[in-house]
Amino acid sequence: MPRGLFDRLTDHDDAPRCRYDEHVGLAEFVAEPGLAHEGPASQIGELFGLIRNALADEGREVSWLSSGALRLLSDDGAFEADASLYLDPEAERAVRQVEGYVDVRTGLPPPDLVVEIDRSRLSRHKLAPYFRMGVREAWTWGRRDGVSIWTPDAGAAEGFRPVSASAVLPGLTAADLAPLCTRGDPRAQARHSRRLARRVAAQILGTGVGEPGDVGS
Repeated sequence: MPRGLFDRLTDHDDAPRCRYDEHVGLAEFVAEPGLAHEGPASQIGELFGLIRNALADEGREVSWLSSGALRLLSDDGAFEADASLYLDPEAERAVRQVEGYVDVRTGLPPPDLVVEIDRSRLSRHKLAPYFRMGVREAWTWGRRDGVSIWTPDAGAAEGFRPVSASAVLPGLTAADLAPLCTRGDPRAQARHSRRLARRVAAQILGTGVGEPGDVGS
């Protein structure tokens, strides 16, 4: 769609929420935010922040970017995950210098991990493009299937397969993430996130502290 046509179609008070993507020449309708989508995305983002803080306390730097700050462009098209994680702080700093899309075709690094929260349609169609970019792992959540962790697999029919545990953030399983993506007691979810963050940080640092049986706030 030409930009001028998009502007004429949307220049009125009753126009739906949408945006025009200059890079790919497509108009995109933007769904209204809702708890079914924003809740799980926020909980996963909070977990990333807690892991980052736990590692920073031990002198290890990691970074994460929300979907609003990171849009990926490749030969497969344009993609915008609900959350993205870079374990390498130098890679994260490199993409923060870019306005608009992170075009992996130019040598910019893809994130290590992407998260997709399904609002209506399944996001599995995005997984193969993500893995072709060089993304190491993807998490998806939907009402029907719950939480799934995916990893690239050249031998699989779709080019990826489900796994029970994360390799990017060791110590996390799909079962661990499920309570964060469903409605529950916010205080219990916060305690659960802190326990998971300590466990992951311990696994990454190799200290053995923060094992699955640990409790506390």
